[in-house]
Amino acid sequence: MSDQAPAPPSAGGRPPAGPGGGHPAALAKPFRAFLVVLVALVVGVAVLARQGSAPKVTAATEPSTTVAHNARVTTTVPATTLPPTTTTTVPPSSVKVLVLNGWTTAHGALYFQKKLQGEGYDTLAPYNATSSSIKTSQVLYASSPYRVNAADIARQLQVPASGVRLASPSDASAVPSNLLGQAEVIVVIGEDISNQVPANYT
Repeated sequence: MSDQAPAPPSAGGRPPAGPGGGHPAALAKPFRAFLVVLVALVVGVAVLARQGSAPKVTAATEPSTTVAHNARVTTTVPATTLPPTTTTTVPPSSVKVLVLNGWTTAHGALYFQKKLQGEGYDTLAPYNATSSSIKTSQVLYASSPYRVNAADIARQLQVPASGVRLASPSDASAVPSNLLGQAEVIVVIGEDISNQVPANYT
């Protein structure tokens, strides 16, 4: 037998809690703490889930333009308009013309001199060339401003275009030395146009 006497009953009539038992109020405190932690955990998970499902914002990008490498690029170059070439024609009245007879037809130079005078040219007195055996007629001009006039005279006298040229030292051999430099255009009458002179022309 134990020497210890049994404990008296409690004032409420309930037996005291044994070594393995506990009071209900004491058990409620840990349970409440557990619930608080659990609720906080659920709220945190919900917040994280909401943030993870938030719509993503995509930065707007400018549309890109793709150019085909094989595309042909056409460049339009504006046309360049050149100024028109102007040819200055000296009035016939300002062109001195000397007519030389280079063939045996009598008064051949006089005939053509009168003809050009009638066209308005300033003709000098007709003269004989240094030779009377010239086959092909020539129309010689002293400088380029009179080229158009020389061509016009050749057309009127039916001298071939090949006979119109700028006077050279060799051409001057048909011109008497005392008449050199007296005219802007010199016409040397040859055999080829002498048949235009009427018979017995005086």
